[in-house]
Amino acid sequence: MDTPDYSYPKYAKILHMGLAVFGIAAYLTGENAESGADSTGYLLHAYLGLSLTLFWLARLLPGLFGRGPLNFSGWSPLSIRQWAMGWEDIKTLVRLRVPPRGMHEGIAGLTQAFGLFLFGLMGATGTGLFFLGGGPESDFFEGLEEVHELGEALIPLYLALHVGSVVVHLVAGEQIWKRMWTFSRSRP
Repeated sequence: MDTPDYSYPKYAKILHMGLAVFGIAAYLTGENAESGADSTGYLLHAYLGLSLTLFWLARLLPGLFGRGPLNFSGWSPLSIRQWAMGWEDIKTLVRLRVPPRGMHEGIAGLTQAFGLFLFGLMGATGTGLFFLGGGPESDFFEGLEEVHELGEALIPLYLALHVGSVVVHLVAGEQIWKRMWTFSRSRP
């Protein structure tokens, strides 16, 4: 099966790397935050999360205002067409075939949109908790904490979908991981 050869500019690869590294590191240090706002574990988790938020914002800007592979135009997770393609993709995967889609189409686009939404949610709620953490806990603070914990529970699902799709492509003989993790042959 021929998959289009999408290439990403170096800045897109750096943004992806920042989201992956800081996102996973923040997730893995989440339990350390339970020790309280004055603990080293909390600060490590918080600064990793704040770094993730900066990378997420840096990814959001070209999505909203840029051109090229990071632009969100034509890539709506809310469109009926996207969900219909996603359902077709699931039926194709059940038949043990890899769906022939573009980089933000069908289940790939839905998975990527879910990841960006989840990272944005975690960044926004974590930033709120960080800046509100010094004062008395309020209902708003408790609500932010609950949403942050819900997002934390969804991260393994997202990672399974995203990494799992890369593995499915790899088993099918398509090394799509190289599009994002090879820096030697990228566009300027």
